[in-house]
Amino acid sequence: MRRTIATLTAFAMLSTPTLSAAQSMAEANVKLIEAYDTVKVSTIPDGIYLRTVNDPDDIIWERLPEYRVAMSPAPAVHESVELRVNYDAEVSYLNMTLAKTSERFYVRLRWVDDTRDTATAFDRFRDGVAVQFSLGDDDTSYMMGDGPDSAVNIWYWRSGEDAVQNLAAGGPGSTTILEEQPVSGESQYSVKDGDPNQWTVVMSRPIGAQGAHNVSLDRDMVPMAFALWQGAEKQRDGLKSVSEGWIMLDMASE
Repeated sequence: MRRTIATLTAFAMLSTPTLSAAQSMAEANVKLIEAYDTVKVSTIPDGIYLRTVNDPDDIIWERLPEYRVAMSPAPAVHESVELRVNYDAEVSYLNMTLAKTSERFYVRLRWVDDTRDTATAFDRFRDGVAVQFSLGDDDTSYMMGDGPDSAVNIWYWRSGEDAVQNLAAGGPGSTTILEEQPVSGESQYSVKDGDPNQWTVVMSRPIGAQGAHNVSLDRDMVPMAFALWQGAEKQRDGLKSVSEGWIMLDMASE
């Protein structure tokens, strides 16, 4: 059974106090969501703008509800990955804020990361994060889709370059860079005494962006999932952590 998590969507009514990174990553009012929960997208009224299009540190984020989802090792799809997966690894968490204006949809992600890994070299790998959307319903596999008729749209950010790749996939190993690249992003790595080091990444896209494999954000419900790569743990490609199952994005909220 799906659960619906109510959120405040009238931005002008929100007045959440500022929290330190350590507090906010573990704060009780950061709601833990599970597979097939429904989360309402917060609405930012017209006339209120971020300092830059994808500013990860804008004060606006302090006034919107934040959620977190458990991230577990992704099931191995190749033998070479199976040898490296640590299924006994401690569960990590990805924090998220979801918002929209009349023209644009935003995903803000935060996670604890002790090291800032921004380059790929011998035995070194970049940090990264991805948001995945089903182009259909929640019958599509959250592990990158089920073929060309059950594909997914993926927004992929990796450290060292604040570009976000707009991708499509119809199963593991089928990832394709799309011709249309309407998704943009910005990141920030924070190091503060007494707080855990963390990445904050904002990705956004015009709601009305067109394209055969660009997710339609005009739907009432959009299945969404996440993937995370920790470079210090030598994660890359299929060696990653994922949210298990779809989270149902309620785009119809006002």
